[in-house]
Amino acid sequence: MYRVHCLLPRADAERLSDILAGMDPSPAAAVSVEEASRVSWSLDAFCIDEDLANEAAAIIERETTGVSASVQELEDKDWVAVSLAGLPAVLAGPFIVAGWHELAHLEGGRIPIWIEAGPAFGTGHHGTTKGCMQALALELSRKRPRRVLDIGTGSGVLALGAVKRGVSFALGTDMDKESIRIAHENRKNNKAGRKLKLLHARGAGHAAIRAGAPYDLVLANILAKPLVGLAPEIARLVAPGGRVILSGLLTHQEPQVKAAYAGRGFTLKHRRRLNGWSTLVYQRPG
Repeated sequence: MYRVHCLLPRADAERLSDILAGMDPSPAAAVSVEEASRVSWSLDAFCIDEDLANEAAAIIERETTGVSASVQELEDKDWVAVSLAGLPAVLAGPFIVAGWHELAHLEGGRIPIWIEAGPAFGTGHHGTTKGCMQALALELSRKRPRRVLDIGTGSGVLALGAVKRGVSFALGTDMDKESIRIAHENRKNNKAGRKLKLLHARGAGHAAIRAGAPYDLVLANILAKPLVGLAPEIARLVAPGGRVILSGLLTHQEPQVKAAYAGRGFTLKHRRRLNGWSTLVYQRPG
């Protein structure tokens, strides 16, 4: 594994992160943007080999004048797990998301979701996941959906939150087999049983997804580009009057996502912004 690193103003870091994440294929397996100081942000692109790392560095330097990106070979270990180990519990609405070491000391009053550090996205610490969980809590307090679809489920945290809040059925899908394997473990740990079904699938066109429609609530915490591309499929899957929670988009990407769903007749009901990321809640006409 190789890391490509540079320090940039926030706007440039977010723009470059968007460029790398939106490439198909992208030289970076993962991209991280974090605040380094009051005036600079750290952009890190993680690549599986040196050639891809050099390609990512060249893109960064080409797209931003005067920036030099360093390439570093990382020690062979699970860097995702290492970076997440020991993270504090996350509170989002009535939910608390944490590893077993935290939940073992939990007092009453919160709905626990047991998620250990691992390579599947969705521990609750990222702005997109936390924003989605907050939006999910609000929707579940407003109206209890019968059927929920979670596209890009990752660790399964959002679907698990829906089930633990009383939803009778949730389907979580992901294009990454390893994420689905981990989501199965999390389903078992959280005793979700048959209320949560997991499916390895790309996008939203799988026959099993269509067979379960319509869904009263659709969750999609992915990226801006696929959110736009999935708008027609999601419009066909959500029930009349149903709602859609979208995240994985940076705040400056809101207009393109809004245009895609407004064009399908959806009405924006809520918007949340957290750490530079947006969560949008839409309703299909009844």
